[in-house]
Amino acid sequence: MVNHVVHPTDEEIQLLAARGVRVTHNPLSNMRLASGVMPIEKFQQAGAKIGLGLDGGANDTSDMFNLMRAAVGLQRAKHLDASAYPTVEDALWLATMGGAEVLGMQERIGSLTPGKQADLLIIDPATLNFAPRIDWVSQLVFNGQPHNVEWVFVA
Repeated sequence: MVNHVVHPTDEEIQLLAARGVRVTHNPLSNMRLASGVMPIEKFQQAGAKIGLGLDGGANDTSDMFNLMRAAVGLQRAKHLDASAYPTVEDALWLATMGGAEVLGMQERIGSLTPGKQADLLIIDPATLNFAPRIDWVSQLVFNGQPHNVEWVFVA
């Protein structure tokens, strides 16, 4: 079972992680609904399986680029720390492998690994929103937009 969790106690976080409960971080939905900020770093430190979630009805765009930006930015704003979890690298991982783990599909999807389905997005970085091109992971998370997607290959 996958769960939304926004206001757990430290004890509940430890219990959920120990029981293998999988959680989704839904920053855009939580901001829209004014439901609070998930303590995602505490879940990560407890060893919980975490993925990013769009939460359908409470997220108007279904834009994973926007979701990754929000996941990073919300925690940075909460902690007043640019190195807060999730970093840009963590956000990309949460959107790919984290999502696969939360769904219990990590053996089939989530990374480009021999034997897994090869789900790919081909991104066109030759657009103004990708300038300047310095750190590709940061550029993808902070600057990526749906119109940059040129091709999508599934399985």
